[in-house]
Amino acid sequence: MLDHRPNLNDILDAQERISSIAKVTPVLTSEFFNDMLGMDLYFKCENFQTTGSFKIRGASNAIFGLNEEEKSRGVACQSSGNHGGAIACAANSKNIHADIVMIRSVSKAKIENVKRYNGNMVFCDKMSERDALYAKTIEDNNRVAIHPYDNYDVIAGQGTIGLEILEQVSGFDGVLVPIGGGGLISGISIALKGKSSRAKIIGCEPLNVDDTYQMYNAQKRIPMEHRPSIADGLMAIVGQLTLPIIQENVDDIILATEDEIIKTTKLMWEQMKIVIEPSCALTLAALIANKEKFQGQKLVLIITGGNVDLTSLPW
Repeated sequence: MLDHRPNLNDILDAQERISSIAKVTPVLTSEFFNDMLGMDLYFKCENFQTTGSFKIRGASNAIFGLNEEEKSRGVACQSSGNHGGAIACAANSKNIHADIVMIRSVSKAKIENVKRYNGNMVFCDKMSERDALYAKTIEDNNRVAIHPYDNYDVIAGQGTIGLEILEQVSGFDGVLVPIGGGGLISGISIALKGKSSRAKIIGCEPLNVDDTYQMYNAQKRIPMEHRPSIADGLMAIVGQLTLPIIQENVDDIILATEDEIIKTTKLMWEQMKIVIEPSCALTLAALIANKEKFQGQKLVLIITGGNVDLTSLPW
């Protein structure tokens, strides 16, 4: 496992390591949104990825790099859902036991994803209880911990999205990335910087969960409590490993309200005919809310996943 901040070579290695399980996902365009905003938008659709989200990239890179002793111990993770499904899938493909610690209220679609790949679910009732239960699960069972974002192998795996974007879209001005714990934007930023891309890296957060935005602007870590959002995949507090990478590589962080996220999710379903989570619509919602900053630009928006409970849509 990596003991240093990933570099371009680590991400290139990850791309080869995970090629048996992670798909090269499509990039979609939308005349509707281009005309609406006066921009040239490209949507990198990780909702079509194995397990329905980008998380399989980092999860499989971490698991496929384990030695035999580590494999025999099994792995454990904490997750808002998508990382858990990805860990269960990657572990199942190698016959490795996986404990997935989640809050009980997580989307049914995400629970079913873990079940599908034989993950052992360990539930807590509150987000504030999750860290302690995760630590106890690791200690009691001697599991290998695979954190959803504060893990350099995971960050390197997520960075493979950046490599694909550079092959699929030429000459873009910026890439907009949702921020939860920060693993995705950290990996993508390392890949783009490593390839000498001049594109700006723009983070997006819900206004309700703006921990990274506050710390980025303060240029220091600030104590934060977990807060709820319709973008349930982004309720994590930015990581110890990821915040320094974000502070170094990211050009700006923009926000969207809960109402803006919900309205944009519905609009994307209607206009693009794709199933996406509110956490993914955040990038477009934040772009719409800050459109004056990006007029006439060519932008890539990361659509992170599509594991939605269709019986309880937010509209």
